[in-house]
Amino acid sequence: MDQRILKQRTALVLDQPFFGALVLRLRVLEDPTCDTMWVDGVTLGYNPAYVATVSDLELRGALAHDVLHVANGHCWRIGRRDLTRWNKACDYAINPIVKAAGMLLPEGALDDARFHGRSAEEIYAVLTQEAREEANRGSGGGEQNGPSDHGEPAVRTAGDPAGDSEPASGAEPSCGEVRPYPGPDVQAKDAEWKIATLQAAKAASMRGSLHGVMEAMVNQAAEPSVDWRAMLLRFAQQSADSDYSFARPNRRYLHLGFYLPSLYAPAVGDAVFVRDSSGSVFDETQAQFAAEITRVAETVQPARLIVLDCDVRVTQVQVFERGEPVELAPVKGGGGTSFTEPFRLVQQMDTVPAFLVYLTDMDGAFPDAPPDYPVLWASVTPLERARVAPFGETIEVIV
Repeated sequence: MDQRILKQRTALVLDQPFFGALVLRLRVLEDPTCDTMWVDGVTLGYNPAYVATVSDLELRGALAHDVLHVANGHCWRIGRRDLTRWNKACDYAINPIVKAAGMLLPEGALDDARFHGRSAEEIYAVLTQEAREEANRGSGGGEQNGPSDHGEPAVRTAGDPAGDSEPASGAEPSCGEVRPYPGPDVQAKDAEWKIATLQAAKAASMRGSLHGVMEAMVNQAAEPSVDWRAMLLRFAQQSADSDYSFARPNRRYLHLGFYLPSLYAPAVGDAVFVRDSSGSVFDETQAQFAAEITRVAETVQPARLIVLDCDVRVTQVQVFERGEPVELAPVKGGGGTSFTEPFRLVQQMDTVPAFLVYLTDMDGAFPDAPPDYPVLWASVTPLERARVAPFGETIEVIV
């Protein structure tokens, strides 16, 4: 191990016990093939040529940077994201925390006041949206989320095409590259680091060296990960009434002479999904939400699938009958935000849906009275910062 790295690890243990306790959990490996440094949840790799170019204080900051990548779970939350853009998003998320702890980062470390206090997933969504808009400008293409051309909402039915593509992102140097965790036990390693992070925070707090920004980061990093897709499907399935009925006896016991009721689920009524088209929900989130709409429709089999786009008014209505292929059109809109119109339109359609799911940033005017059916607010704003809906349930949708 490079003696300067050994020295700065010791300095972290003595002066920054939170970072020091966690950096000792990483195996240090000399790796001349990397550009700067990297971390994957087990190993901290470094290029000795790069280490030679930074000062002792910058090297200490770079080690703290790498530690925060793992403490925040960046190594096992990559998924299918673009790795270069994920690295930039993670850097934007943690570099302000390193600086708030009083440490120095190497020159060129990414920092943007827009992203302070945001998670890597939120920042990634912004970077993806900005890259897509830049690609559209470069190709002369128009925005997908443009306003409707007419005063009445556009109506699309099954069979209309929709699509999107992801532009590539350029590489930029970082003082600590995030790499995917190489082992098969991702969940176990995630849980292990959550516990270690809480223990390190407790030890640092007892010494009075845990800053407020870091305390908030630790609390957020320690929260259990919840799959919003599973929660959405569970909500939809629970909204379908199930009961026991003698009209359909349980065949398992008929040969024994027992006539017992069986559990059955009657046909589900209409399912309504509302997409906030004000521009506050980014394209990638809209695309993944559209995929989940299709999955829920295929699983629950509602009588009709009704998909509404709304900013301050309903800008598009799509209706799919049971059995029809669900091919959602691009989102239409681009104005402000009001939540009242979709509920009013559902009432005018003379239907009491089995449920309604509303994808939004939660920043708008809510209806005065709750409807007579279950409502799920799918918030793209983290719940600790989102407005509280006056009715229904709320889940966090961060992709």
